[in-house]
Amino acid sequence: MSRISRRDFLKLGGAALLGLAGSRFIPQQQEEDQEEYFNAPLLWHGSRSYRNIAITYDDCNSLVRLKKVETLLDLYPEFKVTFFPIGLKIPDLESKDKGIWKRLIEKGHEIGYHTYEHVNIGVMSPPAALMDFDRWQSALVDALGMDYPTRFVRPPYNILSSTLDILCQERGLVAAEFSIGGGGDPEVVLRAIQKTKGGDIVQMHIRTEDYESSKIAFPWLKENNWDLVTMSKLYDDYLREQVNSDGCDASAGSFLTRTCVD
Repeated sequence: MSRISRRDFLKLGGAALLGLAGSRFIPQQQEEDQEEYFNAPLLWHGSRSYRNIAITYDDCNSLVRLKKVETLLDLYPEFKVTFFPIGLKIPDLESKDKGIWKRLIEKGHEIGYHTYEHVNIGVMSPPAALMDFDRWQSALVDALGMDYPTRFVRPPYNILSSTLDILCQERGLVAAEFSIGGGGDPEVVLRAIQKTKGGDIVQMHIRTEDYESSKIAFPWLKENNWDLVTMSKLYDDYLREQVNSDGCDASAGSFLTRTCVD
């Protein structure tokens, strides 16, 4: 069996071709020319072999709306999601609801990096991007009161760049794009999700329309036996599938990239 390269192993090729004419809720298109220089792990969607998807929520800049999403998720304790808050809102929301970030983690959800002030990483120098991540990470650790192993970065405006590539390699991050996303009318969003494929990554934000979309999408997902998982679960399932096809040991877990690729 041929051995796959580290780059091909860590990247997922292609975005899901789910288009809804006239809708803002559309798939993120993967630009081949953007990827020529991108050597860090880059995730567009997970394995198509599992009946699971990852729903992510960007920005997290409103305590009221974040708590509404939290309350909704509490109705579906088997559903887990990933939040990508901007750093300056981490201490702000923590001051208004002490323990909110730790509470989300304890419920099984995940938190990823989305820059400190929602700035395009591509306009930063590599040293500035590293400092921005460290500042964001420090804010999260302070809020949680414990160390937290951040694994994913959702670049603001979904822009890939050479600086993002360097940041991911230097800080051990996976760039998390998406295969379905963009927001829009909740009924349009539901129709998009109803056409989902296993492994899809759905981008939402902490805003009213996306909360309303979640309210109608969650019951449909549960009734149709879909698992809602964190980015880590989606990514690890993909890694296990790939290394198993290449004869590696699935029990390696999160260390697969080191034990089976390097």
